[in-house]
Amino acid sequence: MRYQFFQRFILGFGCALFCGEAITGSYVWGQGMVTTRGISIDQTSGNQWEPPSAWQDESLPLHPVIENLCNSCCPDWSQYGFVDFLFLQRDNATSGTVITEERVGGGTQRVPLFTTRSMQAATAPGVRLFYGELGPDGLGWEVGYLGVYGMFGAVDRSSLTDSLIIPGINVPGWLTADEVRPTYASSLNTVEANIFTYRCCRECSSDTFLWSHLGNKQVCHCSNWLVGLRWAGLEEQADLNVLCCRSSSDEFTSYSVRTSSQMLGPQVGFRGRRQWKNWAVEGWAKAMLAGTLLSSNADPIFSSLAPSPPNQPFRGPRRLIDTGVGFLGDLNYTVTRRLNDTWWLRLGYNMIWLSGVALAPDQWDFTNNPTTSGTTLVGGGGVFLHGANLGLESRW
Repeated sequence: MRYQFFQRFILGFGCALFCGEAITGSYVWGQGMVTTRGISIDQTSGNQWEPPSAWQDESLPLHPVIENLCNSCCPDWSQYGFVDFLFLQRDNATSGTVITEERVGGGTQRVPLFTTRSMQAATAPGVRLFYGELGPDGLGWEVGYLGVYGMFGAVDRSSLTDSLIIPGINVPGWLTADEVRPTYASSLNTVEANIFTYRCCRECSSDTFLWSHLGNKQVCHCSNWLVGLRWAGLEEQADLNVLCCRSSSDEFTSYSVRTSSQMLGPQVGFRGRRQWKNWAVEGWAKAMLAGTLLSSNADPIFSSLAPSPPNQPFRGPRRLIDTGVGFLGDLNYTVTRRLNDTWWLRLGYNMIWLSGVALAPDQWDFTNNPTTSGTTLVGGGGVFLHGANLGLESRW
């Protein structure tokens, strides 16, 4: 369902932003001709367009039409860089396994209290940095970084009647607990390097159906097809903290798992920018098909009610590694406002989707076999993030 949503969104997004066909004529700028309803116009020096006959008769009535064409440089920059501050909300698409139960009805019934999806993260901050250059022959290059930090979710439940239960694992004190506090933290980092083709053309907004309400204002429209290499790293930790006996000054013990999902692969995408004098809209759609290296590390499980011999874990540590295939989709739509000749203010919206990753709560194994429990790495998880970006860009 998410793949179909992304596919439809990309198609609609590209059509809405960049598919404006000329309804009164077509203008192809550069080394060539401009055609307007059967009139051929040659390019002369200095970005000024005149019909050949106008070189002999300056009173030709076509002059008012020619002078209405947009004559500013397009684009008026060859290098760019920007920084965005991100505010993203992530989902929790873990398995939904029950991790805590509670006794009710006088202790005769058990009801689920927490699942792995109970730990919903709050909006997390992040940053995106990019620098790029337009080169000769319609080619350019860029490098970029994106990081999202502090994605953290937690829930907590206390009981005065020893009614909290960690199902499955027969650890002393975990079947009659006084408090349970599951936590879930993750961070995402990506680095990319792209080369792209660019095509920039000048036009008047009245020449395109989508932007005709802006009147006869000059527009610079640039489109890029890009290909590159991208790396993404998703780091997660899940801790199931259990307090056995509050009355005896007990300490929390935990079932702690850390996962790392490293993704590396080729990336393709499309980006477009439509710029007026003081405003611009920009957007991109990128997709990466990656090979993945997944790892999981679980700490040993102890009980505060010391077994015999003391400090002997009820389950030893687990170290697991696996490989697979993953996907990363990256969508952005941004509106920018010029501040001066170089600087622009940016405000936009983002959607990022990762699949084929190892989520830390999915690695919790509540079966009670000291030898085989926790020895399977569960991959194939997904993360969806969406939210706003606010930043500055420089074009010169």
